[in-house]
Amino acid sequence: MNLSDLPWLDKIYKKINFNNLPHGIILNGPEGLGKFILGNEIARNLIVNNNDSKSINLFNLNSHPDFLFLNKDKILTRHISFRDKEWDEELGNRNVIDFLSMTPSISTNKVVLINNAHTMNEVSQNALLKSLEEPSVNSYIILITNRSNSLLQTIYSRCQIFNMPSLTDEEINNWLVLRGISDFNIKDFPSYISPIKILNEIENDQHMVFKDFIKLMKKFLSNQVHSKQILQHLSSYEIDLITKINYLIEFLKILLRSKILNEKLSGLYEDFNNSNFSTLKVSNIINDLHNLRFEYFKVPQINENHVFNYYFSELKNSIKL
Repeated sequence: MNLSDLPWLDKIYKKINFNNLPHGIILNGPEGLGKFILGNEIARNLIVNNNDSKSINLFNLNSHPDFLFLNKDKILTRHISFRDKEWDEELGNRNVIDFLSMTPSISTNKVVLINNAHTMNEVSQNALLKSLEEPSVNSYIILITNRSNSLLQTIYSRCQIFNMPSLTDEEINNWLVLRGISDFNIKDFPSYISPIKILNEIENDQHMVFKDFIKLMKKFLSNQVHSKQILQHLSSYEIDLITKINYLIEFLKILLRSKILNEKLSGLYEDFNNSNFSTLKVSNIINDLHNLRFEYFKVPQINENHVFNYYFSELKNSIKL
């Protein structure tokens, strides 16, 4: 997929002044909006000189000597600065600080693109901060983050921040149609989902999971299935714990909004129009789930069954259907 396929990002790219670009750039926004595609295109513009075919080929093969791409599930301190005896199978001892300290080999600039920058701990961020405070000439660091305010404020203050735009339901549906998707629309997915994630779920045959989750909640709250059965169903979903927590938060937020605004539910949620619950209790459960999600990013060793056994017990006591 190219930048031209993502009009919401193409607009951002066309407004970038490459003649006056800061050394630090942050691309911030939810997963699935194409931030990597935008970041990669910015890096390509900075690295490739005068459409030189050699530079283009090396960049496309991710083997350009002046481009470092960190694409890890978690960015560790050894990826940012040298740590003796700490070896990465892919990068070896290569790290951001040493890479930027060297003069460019064949390009005018040196560029580091860091995916999942929000996973850096404070030590890693402080190490990176040195390169942002005293940048090498013609060096650039592009950070891709999925979570706002996940980095140190000192890093934000030294970078130009590009926040990804929010898309309307109509914009997403029109984009899906242009991609040949007409059997599904945004209403079949959680409200927070992004267009590329919709495509990925359809391609990976995961597009019915959220619908199934809502149906499962109906069966559970109407006593058609018990706690053990719903836990078994959840474990069969090929999605991670955070996605399941997001599903549950989405479900509860829809119910809460309907109750507070006295709005009728429709579609997936129509059967919950007669549900009875305390808005305060449901609001507290949502807050607890938000806190759990935050804690997970710091300490991901959480027992999934224990988590959901507790929350489903709370829901059964709080919501009557």
